[in-house]
Amino acid sequence: MNESEKYLANGIFFRAYPERLTALLVTLVVEIPVLFMISGGSDKLCSLIGRRRYQLMMAFLPLSSAISGNCGLQSSTLTTRAISHLHVTRGSYRRWLLSELGAAFHLGLSMGAVLGIIAYYAGGLDAAFGFTIAASQFVSVLTAGLTGTLAPLVFTFIFHRDSGKWAGPLETAIQDIVGSFAMVVMSYHLLLWLGPAEVSTEDYCGGLS
Repeated sequence: MNESEKYLANGIFFRAYPERLTALLVTLVVEIPVLFMISGGSDKLCSLIGRRRYQLMMAFLPLSSAISGNCGLQSSTLTTRAISHLHVTRGSYRRWLLSELGAAFHLGLSMGAVLGIIAYYAGGLDAAFGFTIAASQFVSVLTAGLTGTLAPLVFTFIFHRDSGKWAGPLETAIQDIVGSFAMVVMSYHLLLWLGPAEVSTEDYCGGLS
């Protein structure tokens, strides 16, 4: 009996426990750094770019996460299908991985450019702000393409586990960590280097230095 047949034979309780719940709990633990990144890095970022642009950047975070998540899902689905059809094997996975990374690179450039242009206009024609959002989106999409492709390969060929149960949650967690890092931590240092637009007195994050 293969994995699919075993799952089909399970009742509702055993479909949820223990493997799927374990995967979700692992995801929760892995996602904790996102909490600290956003809560710990927000004060400095807000004081650097002002309240309005900071709120705008935080609004871009779920948008960027959704786009990179979609890219990761595409890569994961295509890789899982390729494995099931024997188009990807232990002997050919490197070529597949490089091809998917190349595709993710181009998708990252394209979506980074689109989001960067939107951020440029939404941020009051702030080129540094637009470039920072574009760079963050590029990093997020490239990472999503890598993790989305790697996860099914690793779980299938190394751990011999059902990638459908484990790959998705862990991909999402890693993508969220990298995406949040890019949008909060990397953005702060990029804007510090590029020089953000001047922050007006009424837009200043009061009490921050």
